[in-house]
Amino acid sequence: AQHDLADTAARSEPRPARRRCSDDEFEERRFCKELQAAIRCNQLQALLEQYDLDKSGDLDADELCNLIKYYSDSRQWTIMPSTPSKAEIAWVLQAAGRHSPDAVDVSELGFALALWHSYVSNRGCVEAAFE
Repeated sequence: AQHDLADTAARSEPRPARRRCSDDEFEERRFCKELQAAIRCNQLQALLEQYDLDKSGDLDADELCNLIKYYSDSRQWTIMPSTPSKAEIAWVLQAAGRHSPDAVDVSELGFALALWHSYVSNRGCVEAAFE
């Protein structure tokens, strides 16, 4: 009987209010869900083919930059600049490109996009760490 009273008391306590997501957090969650859906639906291959202008089977710096610019503009992401710098693209390629430091293939594309998004979402912290 005492156990039942404890259960009843625990159930009657009000739950803490849920914190609302900021716009940036909402955009980050939306991006992650869209990226996961794209991976599940094999849309990364279609994206690669669309932006692989030289038909090499991977995206070089200019092609990846164009893809990121398209996604930034089409999604109207306020946390992502519409055009990444050459140094930023080089960093993404270096970090994500397992097969080549100058390009990403379809197996690396999802990670490259997630890496870019994470970098931009946390840009202030990243820049502060290197100052």
